[in-house]
Amino acid sequence: MRLKDPVGNAAFHTLPWIVGCLFIAGVVHIGSIFAMPRLAPQDAFARISTLAQPHKVVLLPATTPESGAPFDDPALAQGVCRYDLSQGPVRLRATLPPDALMLISFHARHGQIFYSMTDRSATHGKLDVLLVTRQQLDAVEANDPEDELPQDLRIIAPTQEGFLLFRALAEYPGELADARDRIQSLSCGLDKDAKP
Repeated sequence: MRLKDPVGNAAFHTLPWIVGCLFIAGVVHIGSIFAMPRLAPQDAFARISTLAQPHKVVLLPATTPESGAPFDDPALAQGVCRYDLSQGPVRLRATLPPDALMLISFHARHGQIFYSMTDRSATHGKLDVLLVTRQQLDAVEANDPEDELPQDLRIIAPTQEGFLLFRALAEYPGELADARDRIQSLSCGLDKDAKP
């Protein structure tokens, strides 16, 4: 005759419920993390919209221990350019000095980075980038001369609106003004030559 083990039997029946609850809690946690950028009312794009008009480079306030995000580097000057491709393609142009670190990241409407580059992407110190939608790229390529390669970098944006984030490094404390000047020298505006 077998004796019943009430403790082991109860644990055996409870274990699937515990595993199921942990699985559901994990799915909810991961889902909320992925949904946060789309549901947050004050996301990066909303905050940048209060600081910058579309198609203009604007310097962000200098980072201080009180105002900066954790781990922000005070040796980086930062600027942004909002884009709105419903008005037409956007062209980014820059003449970058040698050995001066510049980081450029392209962000979609909800903050996701879809392209990034450094000053090393410049050809002979010149940077020429055309930001377009798929339809705008088709129109631009239709007007390209057949016997010439394009001289610009063409990037397809996943959303109509978004922003470009610029970071320039000041290697020494006295060079922060030069880093800010490098950002302000960038040209980010509607492309007059490309037909939307």
